[in-house]
Amino acid sequence: MGDNKLCLLLLLSSYALALASRFKAYKKYVYQYTTMSTNGVAGPANLRNGPKVTCQVEIEVPQTCSFVLHTRDCAVFEETAMDPNGQPVFSQAASSEAFQAAMEKNALKFTVERISSTQLYPEENEPVNILNIKRGIISALVVPDSEDKQISLMSTVHGKCFTDYQVNTRRDTATDVTLSRDLSQCDQFHGRELANSPLALLQKLHRPMLKLISSTQDCNYQFDNQQKHMTTAKCTEKHIFLPFSHE
Repeated sequence: MGDNKLCLLLLLSSYALALASRFKAYKKYVYQYTTMSTNGVAGPANLRNGPKVTCQVEIEVPQTCSFVLHTRDCAVFEETAMDPNGQPVFSQAASSEAFQAAMEKNALKFTVERISSTQLYPEENEPVNILNIKRGIISALVVPDSEDKQISLMSTVHGKCFTDYQVNTRRDTATDVTLSRDLSQCDQFHGRELANSPLALLQKLHRPMLKLISSTQDCNYQFDNQQKHMTTAKCTEKHIFLPFSHE
């Protein structure tokens, strides 16, 4: 009873109201999730490589403020070549079946109490790298409704980040929204052994090393005008290594 009262109080905020309207209680939302990491070195050779991950993502809403993330039919791919148009060609990695089993094994329960507080409740046996990928999925799906504030402090996979919120298209409601963040300024990151990016590519970075990396993130979201639920989300992160930085 106490939890229900707290949840109702939290719904008085514009953010909780927006989240409740986008992910309605007692419903399930299914998305096709794709994330790709490209590592490159500038120069004549233009070297590039990196993995790609795909999953079917289901968000179950057993009650307002509470969610359950299910990830199914996941696969991991490796970049093996470039086509004539300069686009990467991927082949399924040898570890893909093991990755699929690990992603499907446990559902991830989480709550979103306010814009800067997302609580995860993973199973004790959940591997750190698998949990980091799921954290990245949740971070991509949680979108504020803070049109009265140009900058909001949001809880993300990178920690608490100041976020620029821009409405690109509006009908009855905002249907096209862009969020931008300087990840280098994020704070209170809840550290894992494999930290920072949803693919856990930047591992155990200490403060001096973090100063040598410039990181930004831009996310674009499309919403259904009538039902208000999210239809598509696309996030792009850039991590630039600055080896000659004097800091």
